Amino acid sequence: MDTQPSTHYHSPHVRDYNRRLAGQARLDLSPDALLTQARQETGLDFRGDDSFMPAMQTLLASLETEAQLNPFGRFVAHSRSVRSLKNRLWAEACFAAHPEIRRRRLAPPIVIVGPHRSGTTRLHGMLSADPRLRHLKAWEGINPAPRGTQPDAGHADRYDEVDRMLTARAEIYPGAYLAHPMRADWPEEEMLLLNHAFCGFTPLGLYHVPSYYRWFLQADKTAAYRYMADLMRLIAWTRNEPEDKPWILKNPQHMLDLDVLLAVFPDAKLVFTHRDPLKTVGSTLSLMWFYTVQHTDAPCRAQVRDVWLDFCEQAARRCLRLRENVPAAQQMDVRYEAMNDDWRKVMRSIYAFAGLELIPQAERAMAAWLAMGKNEKTHGGHRYALEDFGTSREEVDARMMFVRTTYALPYEGKTDPSSASGNADAAHA
Repeated sequence: MDTQPSTHYHSPHVRDYNRRLAGQARLDLSPDALLTQARQETGLDFRGDDSFMPAMQTLLASLETEAQLNPFGRFVAHSRSVRSLKNRLWAEACFAAHPEIRRRRLAPPIVIVGPHRSGTTRLHGMLSADPRLRHLKAWEGINPAPRGTQPDAGHADRYDEVDRMLTARAEIYPGAYLAHPMRADWPEEEMLLLNHAFCGFTPLGLYHVPSYYRWFLQADKTAAYRYMADLMRLIAWTRNEPEDKPWILKNPQHMLDLDVLLAVFPDAKLVFTHRDPLKTVGSTLSLMWFYTVQHTDAPCRAQVRDVWLDFCEQAARRCLRLRENVPAAQQMDVRYEAMNDDWRKVMRSIYAFAGLELIPQAERAMAAWLAMGKNEKTHGGHRYALEDFGTSREEVDARMMFVRTTYALPYEGKTDPSSASGNADAAHA
């Protein structure tokens, strides 16, 4: 296993930032300091809903005691936390001024549920190309709340902040950009909304926070999912869109929290994606390491492996168990290779399942989206090997064989499991 210190892999931007901040006072990651800064920068105060506090406190404690953050990692943790708290304040002010927002009906969504790197992004992007379906854009997920009395509720500032951030992201996290490119106006998953309740899986992919991970596995996330639904209502309201326009959602985290998802969206139509676990696990380890490695100076491959190999297994086991309680009419399965072989056939089956018509305009928009993805310079650029993380195809196969057996998943590429080493992913996995 590669045990190089993380400094060996830091991008030039991160190296420069860490040099400039060496010896300076550390950013304060205490709950009181972050809450105070958010209040000062918005001129608002928290009232009523403090359901996010246990999650935030657990995360911040884990960041301080376990993450071994370098100055850049500390900056990322600080800025992300303050941004979420500010968005909560702005959102609460909007809800207070317009209580009708929380009363808006949410039409039954189509929800893509499946492991990281199993084709969820591709499927989500294609369905989002249909203008009859509503999807979350990256800038809205990161900055969902209107900003009080600012012109146009701060729309331009909210968008520009995210656009600049994602442009910089390609330089700061070049490996992650190859695996999962993002643009401000591209479709993104509602994990971005759960992050504002400090209950999204994002911190697990940014830092080594094992205590937070243990809390995350067992925590009741009902309040976070309800807040996510309120933010979806808020975003649709700011767009002036009708209530009966259904959302297309996707988030691998729903595998762990399927019961909570259905408690909040009881009529959701669930589309489960499946892919060879040797591919999904290896690609997931690599993607998460590309982020974590920039935020610490210590070696972190083993840490990423321990959390994310366990996450992949725990999510799959819990999802299998929870699916037993979901009516058959609310769920269907899609295999990665089926999308590769004939995506139009798969889309027709999804639309029939959802009670929708796949109209020619939507099909043409999906084809255009796929063509755009293939033209991305990231196509085929994400390469990874299980051995880099101190694991092997045999270990992963042993831990995830129940998935392969349950869904009759073939080994991708060759029939020999050894094909799992030295893998490459296409863009939009």
